[in-house]
Amino acid sequence: MRRLVVVGGALAGHRAAVQARRLDPELDITVLAAEDELPYQRPPLSKGYLLGTVSAQRVRLRGGGEGYRLLPHTPALGLDLGKSLVFTADQVHPFDLLVVATGAEPRQLEGFPPDQSVRYLRTLTDATRLKEALNSIGHLTVIGGGFIGAEVAISARSQGVQVTIVEQSPHLFSRVVGRGVSRIVEDNLRKLGVQLLLNSTTHLELAGKQPIVSDGTQTWTTDLVVVGVGVNPCTAWLNGTLPLAEDQGIHVDAMGLVTGFEQIGAAGDVASWDHPLYGRSIRFEHFEVATNQALHTAQALVANRRVAYDELPFGWSDQGDLLLQVIGVPDPTLIEEEEEVEDGKIFLYRRDDHLEGAVLVNAPEELTKLRDKIMASLRNR
Repeated sequence: MRRLVVVGGALAGHRAAVQARRLDPELDITVLAAEDELPYQRPPLSKGYLLGTVSAQRVRLRGGGEGYRLLPHTPALGLDLGKSLVFTADQVHPFDLLVVATGAEPRQLEGFPPDQSVRYLRTLTDATRLKEALNSIGHLTVIGGGFIGAEVAISARSQGVQVTIVEQSPHLFSRVVGRGVSRIVEDNLRKLGVQLLLNSTTHLELAGKQPIVSDGTQTWTTDLVVVGVGVNPCTAWLNGTLPLAEDQGIHVDAMGLVTGFEQIGAAGDVASWDHPLYGRSIRFEHFEVATNQALHTAQALVANRRVAYDELPFGWSDQGDLLLQVIGVPDPTLIEEEEEVEDGKIFLYRRDDHLEGAVLVNAPEELTKLRDKIMASLRNR
């Protein structure tokens, strides 16, 4: 009997295990999960779950733990390629096939260690603790002006909490989109009463249990600090056994197999995928990407179906009355073109006259047409 070990019990790991079971009913499947939780989805954690409109039950993925052996609170600690073994704290797990889906972890900001006054949001436990805290605080400081920071800020404001966002770049979302989209996001946050301190860095002190934050020009007290300054792929446990791309994700080919290994695949936030349409290795941190990559990886490993993953990455962000949808790769260094559409706007991003990505602002009806347009442009390069 063939043995599949999936390292990572979140979305990509769960989807890979479920797909593998469909492809091979006799396959022995073990999923090693770092968290002591059934598999769940992360997008609601900074939005509906914090607001209380999405329950913990709705966050969980259907069929979590069904069709495979789930070992919760069992993080992988090492990998022996020669003997095809994965090591955990008290066990050794032999494999014939391996999927790495360990995801990513929040990047810690120097001077802001996680404690009762400083929180990082990644897990369901993190979100539950933050949800409880928002019920009893008056002021929240968010360090980092990305999607997580903006969504947490809006969730807090809707509960009457005063919020300050501090971002070191001149504008929000600077690593993801162009200035046009950023301006809309900033205007929306200000309209909702969020204070924005842009082009600022921060310093944290404590007066007893009261956090004191300074950006060099002003100082303020706050009740809680949430840090959202990006994530790093969870690859430290590999100790250099698998190849990494420049973005530090595990380098996989277009089918989802780790470069140089026919029996090992990777998917989700930890994987840097050779995308055939973009002609380069790209790591995507999106719900749909994790799902689709996991399916491709399982097919390649279990059924030897080598189908290139060439779908466009897609993600979204709900920010009050603002719905942002990201399709393709809207690199902020590219030319940004703004177009008015009914009830919203779209922003197109081009490289050498070829469309590589777009951001839709309150324009969901334009999504399918834009997806086709970007795909056609990339295929005709």
